[in-house]
Amino acid sequence: MSEAPLLPGLVLEERVARTNLSEVWRGRRSHDGAQVAVKLPLSPSGAEALRLEADTVQALERGGLTGIVHAEFVADPAPHLVLPWMGRRTLRDVIGEIRGGGARSNALRIYYKVLRTVAMVDMERFLHGDLKPENILIDDRGDPWLTDFGMARHIRNARLDSHVSRSMSIGDGEWGGTLHYLPPEGLQGEAPTRSWDVYAMGVILHEILLGRRPDRAATPEALRALLPEKVVDVLLHALAYSPEDRIASTQELAAELESVRFELTARGPAKWGLRGMRLCLAGLAAFFVMVRYVSVFALLLSYIAIGVLAYCKETGGFFLFLYIPVLAFHAVVRWEGPESPEEARLRKSGAVVSKS
Repeated sequence: MSEAPLLPGLVLEERVARTNLSEVWRGRRSHDGAQVAVKLPLSPSGAEALRLEADTVQALERGGLTGIVHAEFVADPAPHLVLPWMGRRTLRDVIGEIRGGGARSNALRIYYKVLRTVAMVDMERFLHGDLKPENILIDDRGDPWLTDFGMARHIRNARLDSHVSRSMSIGDGEWGGTLHYLPPEGLQGEAPTRSWDVYAMGVILHEILLGRRPDRAATPEALRALLPEKVVDVLLHALAYSPEDRIASTQELAAELESVRFELTARGPAKWGLRGMRLCLAGLAAFFVMVRYVSVFALLLSYIAIGVLAYCKETGGFFLFLYIPVLAFHAVVRWEGPESPEEARLRKSGAVVSKS
């Protein structure tokens, strides 16, 4: 579709995007001149995707959800979707502009807003199915808007083998969808689950934090050298290969990321203060571990030295009295070995832990 089609009440001015299902035009309404975005299908399956997108958006809006772009489906004389014009800026542009901590903090602020919206979509039992930076529009105030629900599904009825999804096939067993944001089981043709959107949001977070997708990422060990350990734990949990090991829903992902939000978004003095506090805590922990091991080593040397003196001297019985202060010191710095996870859980719950 190279020339702008004629649609009643609309003037199409410029084609701005094209996918394998549809193309997007910038235009305006004839009666008031308001700018709009118009999506036109490229096939019958594309028309079905547009209708599905409008139905999904309207269902979510009826549930009181905000942060998504309103979509109106028009069937005659040709099927098309009319949306408000939000501009060309997307989260992809924001990620591309990251050069320092300030820009990354802004991208993370946007990310948290989008995640809250996606979590609310999840609460309404819908799966977006095509989350990526290009589908997150940024308005003039810098706020994000989630769009492109053409691949959305009501989770209860979600099946990858619908005729809309089959239209993504481009032959020879390949797929024309957004492969980098699909979880491994999606590439294998399994039915969609709530964790699909979790995986996609994990990929986006990885891009914001490290400037690249997980398929070109460093090892988990290297990640821990670049990011706070708690952040790496959440990231790896969201990007787990097996859906059984992955965070189950975007609601749970939002809860886990909320616990590390300050570490991710801290800027300026707060960021340096957090880093200094982390180094101080690590230094204190190392100091106490060193004191513990030095104490144990000193006790062992004391026992050995007293035993040797008692054995070698004729008045060895006198040296045996030296065991008294050593035993008292031993009672203070008693070595019980490392704490097991189960013992830590019981200690935190207030239960008595026995080493016997």
